[in-house]
Order: sequence, then C-alpha cells, then structure tokens
Amino acid sequence: MNLLTGMPRDAATLRSAGPVRPGNLLRIARLDATLLWRNRTALFTVIGMPLLFAGLLLPARGQDIGGIDGAVFQGTGHLGFFLILVVFMHLTSVFTARREDLTLKRLRGTALSDVEILGGSVLTAAGMYLVQAVLLLALLVTALDGAFPADPLLLLAGLAAGAVIFALLAFAVSGLTPTAELAQLTVLPVLFGCMAGAGVMVPLDDAPEAVLEACRLLPLTPVVEIVRTAYFGQDFTVYGAAHPDLGFAEAWRACLRPFAILLAWAAIGRMLAARWFRWEPRHS
Repeated sequence: MNLLTGMPRDAATLRSAGPVRPGNLLRIARLDATLLWRNRTALFTVIGMPLLFAGLLLPARGQDIGGIDGAVFQGTGHLGFFLILVVFMHLTSVFTARREDLTLKRLRGTALSDVEILGGSVLTAAGMYLVQAVLLLALLVTALDGAFPADPLLLLAGLAAGAVIFALLAFAVSGLTPTAELAQLTVLPVLFGCMAGAGVMVPLDDAPEAVLEACRLLPLTPVVEIVRTAYFGQDFTVYGAAHPDLGFAEAWRACLRPFAILLAWAAIGRMLAARWFRWEPRHS
C-alpha cells in the first residue's frame, strides 16, 4: 500500500508503487545506517538521547509512583517515548534533508520504487528502535528489578502500531519543514506535547477529567497504555483508581480503545502524509 497517494500539484507525479524487493530495501537501510553514523547530531538524537533518558531511570529507583517503583514506571513509559526520538524525529530530519539536497529526486530517477526509497529509511529507524526497546527491557528486568512482561505479544503489538503512527507523522511533518536545520524545531510540539501529556514520567490519575480525556487522544498515550497493561498485566487504560489484574484475553479487551485511537491516528497520519510530504524542494 502506498502511503503517499495524492501529492501536491508542484511535486513530481507519484508513480505506481512498483515491486518491493527486499534487497533494495536493505541497501537503502544500510545507506541510512552509514549516513547516520557520520552525522553527529542525528546520532545524538537516535542514540545519545535514549541513553540519557535510560540513565535517568537509575535515580528514580526506589521511588514510589502510583504504587510502582519509579524507575520501572518511567521505564515502561520510555518504551513508548523512544518512538518519538528514534522514529519520528530521526525520519523527519532524514526526509527533509534528502528532499532539500535533491537526494530523493535523484533516487526516484533510478530503478528503485517509491516504497523502496522510503521504506528503507523506515526500516533503519524501526530496526534501531527495536534494538533499543530490547535493551531497555533487559535493563528493566535486570538492573532495575522489574518483572518480565506479562504479555510480550500485546507489548509488541502496541510498539509496532506506535512505530507506524510516528513514521507516518514524520512523513507529514517533513513536508512542512523547510530545511533540515529547522527540523529540530518543527518536531518540538509533538515531542513536548507527548512527553508532558502521555503519562511517560508521571501518572495521569490526578489530572482533571477534561485534561485527561484530551491527553488520551495524543498519539503516544495509547501506546503507553498498551505497553504498561502488557508489561504489568494490569489495566492501565483506567485512571484514578487501582489497576486491576488482567488475564490474557482481558488485557487485549482492555486495550481495544487505545488500539482504536491508534487506528484513527494511522488514518490521520496517512492523510497528512499524502497532503504534505514532498519529493522536491519548494520553488519560490
């Protein structure tokens, strides 16, 4: 499925998706990884910032947050929050920079299909995020004395859905970003909004009802709800009360609303990507 149908009139006409060849996807992904390694700013965003946030979990160890060890509570929030750093912010910068230096336009002149050109970059970001999520889980289970996730499949489903959402939002925001340097600014509303309103660091239980309902509609909040429900085996989709224990089927049923919100964000992200993503720089 091509996510970018309906490009702006002054952009190059979107050709058919064409074949998706794994070898080509891996070549673009390898190119992305090589360029990332050479870009210190991008490297800090993708690797340095997650390491910094992971290190900040250690001082929170032993604190009580909603009846849960503070480091484990915040660490489960970081499992979702790292999507913004590694997928959203990184891809926004990548697509903006490659559009402005005409790399995207040149790649479209090769035998690569549109999906291969863009999908290789998404594959790199998703792969880096997967590695960091696994390492963070290992940190929670070992050094921070957390438990093994109660439902790993539900946790994986929530993180995968979040990766799709934030990749789509990166397509859209890159189209609104005039230069690669400004990409560090255009991503800030999403970064700060999700960090403050998704319950990553502190629970939302004491928030006023209107504020709580607004926060639950943020793209990161349902990911955090699903992750914590899957990790603790308790219902973290309810607020202001104790989180009851859930069985396997009950956990999936409790997460129907968060998944529905993510589905809505997928539709919104696809629509915005189709409208705003650009293959070429704007012409004055």
